[in-house]
Amino acid sequence: MNLQSSFRLVLLATLAIKFVLAWIIPMSGDEAYFIVWAKHPGLGYYDHPPMVGWVLQLMLYLGSSEVLLRLPAILLSTLIGIGIYRLLRPHDEAKAALAAILYLVAPLNILNVLVTTDTPLILFAFLSAAALFKALQKNSLGWYALSGALFGMAFLSKYFAVLLGLGYVAYFIFSDKSAQKSKGFILLFLVALPFALVNLYWNYTHCWDNILFNLYNRNEGEQFSPDKIATLFGMLVYLMSPPAIYYLFKHRAEFWQKINPGHFKLFAWLFLLPMAAFALLALKRDIGLHWLLAFYSFFYILLGLILTVEELRKTLKFMLWFSAAHLAIIAVIASLPMDTWKQNRLYDGIVFMFKNDEIAAQVRPYEQQGFLLASDGYTPAAIISYHYGKNFFVFGSGSSFARQDDIITNFRQFNGRDILVVIKSAPDLTQYTPYFQRVEVRQFPLRGVTFYFVLGFGFDYSHYKESVLKPVKNQYYKIPDFLPHAPCYFCEKYFPETSTPQEGR
Repeated sequence: MNLQSSFRLVLLATLAIKFVLAWIIPMSGDEAYFIVWAKHPGLGYYDHPPMVGWVLQLMLYLGSSEVLLRLPAILLSTLIGIGIYRLLRPHDEAKAALAAILYLVAPLNILNVLVTTDTPLILFAFLSAAALFKALQKNSLGWYALSGALFGMAFLSKYFAVLLGLGYVAYFIFSDKSAQKSKGFILLFLVALPFALVNLYWNYTHCWDNILFNLYNRNEGEQFSPDKIATLFGMLVYLMSPPAIYYLFKHRAEFWQKINPGHFKLFAWLFLLPMAAFALLALKRDIGLHWLLAFYSFFYILLGLILTVEELRKTLKFMLWFSAAHLAIIAVIASLPMDTWKQNRLYDGIVFMFKNDEIAAQVRPYEQQGFLLASDGYTPAAIISYHYGKNFFVFGSGSSFARQDDIITNFRQFNGRDILVVIKSAPDLTQYTPYFQRVEVRQFPLRGVTFYFVLGFGFDYSHYKESVLKPVKNQYYKIPDFLPHAPCYFCEKYFPETSTPQEGR
């Protein structure tokens, strides 16, 4: 079988594996949270720009099963694998097939079936870079404009798209110039600008939620640690694989020479500059593995240019065994009975994820009695909302993450109502009794785990406002003085007497 046929076979095989994984893996908390976004469409959301919410909103028109909602993530690596092959094929067809196969069988690409904010970011970043590559080849303003539109869509997916833009700027600065090329890059950023303005407008009218969350709230308490740098280094070795790193080091003297023809230096900037940025960031905070994925595909284009056919084959052999080990571990875990994990401290969360329909069934009689439905955290609230088919709000102050519920829920409307709060562990009633006329606890066993319902009768909004909502306002809705803003929705909703946050950061 020739390499082109092998590529097509691997394309289908990896796609089939991803469908199976999407079917057996339960809905994760993050995915369920983004489905909440999709059910409340807007130009933005508390944590991130809106693209994944828009994508999932479209998918919800087709159905709500895990496999269907995950279809964008399932198809992602397939589309990018085809893209890598097509970009490299004019350079060397055999190496194009091997590099694309390497990408397709890499563990993170086979296992990546969860739809998250990274899903549209990875796709639009790759498509934007591919369009820019075509623009450079054809000297076409149309391709520059398309690259800009896709770059804008990447920005509306996640802020890491800024690193893609910096890669474009770095490439332009350190490459040969022409009048048409300069016009093209200006056009690229002008086309992307309206997408950024959409995000700017949403933040201006929504308390600068994205900015406060990503620059302030999620970074409080972070400080230098050598462990963070070591972790990033370990993740890079894992993602790139030891054989690939070895062969790249072997060809280090001819690195730039091998990627020089046909504007391929663009992809070097788009991989190396973000990795350098993450290395600097790792001096202070932990870097998530998923942060690297938007720029990961460009690494395989470099491999297809720099490594020989034989080196690509040897790297592929390692990658096949490496991915097979991952899949074997997943197969073993999936075949084990749930009770195997009873002694694990995460067992209650495992049961909550896999058996949530049974928990939802226990809730329904209470809703019929008029109880409002809640949970004590953003992850359990999102998961049970997905399985129940109706939104569960978050009772309590929650965390700095996933505060979209602040936008969706209005506690003023709950005054005097009865509320049911679903909890995975024995409740601390001091967190509930001050806010109700009367509190009762119900419990029920499920797969060796006891789950709890706190039943609050006669919700006292005024006390909840002073004890819970006011500290939330002071912690998460302090807009810096230098940022102009429309009236903050949180303050307008609960503290109209002040209208805006009282103090800046």
